Amino acid sequence: MFRQSARLLSSKRLFSVTPQRSNLISELYVSQIKAFKPVAFTAKDAEESTKAFQLPSKPSVPESEISADALAQYEASNVETETVGSSGSAAAEEDWFVFEEAEEAAH
Repeated sequence: MFRQSARLLSSKRLFSVTPQRSNLISELYVSQIKAFKPVAFTAKDAEESTKAFQLPSKPSVPESEISADALAQYEASNVETETVGSSGSAAAEEDWFVFEEAEEAAH
């Protein structure tokens, strides 16, 4: 009895049918790939599609937009700095990345 049921199950499993899924995009893609016929290139085609290498032109020296007098005046000018007084030290010590700590729930 057990052997007969095993044979019936195995014969039923052999005939499983899965539905065919159609994918229009992939079918179109495959058909275009199959229809493509590559063209052989000749040496003349290769020469026409490339350009001869040319070294880039040397850069020109930029014209001086800043005069020597303006440069000397800039070098002689005072550097602007911000001084921090005793009242400003508290602001300097302020931590910008302070995160509030979550209170732990009582167990």
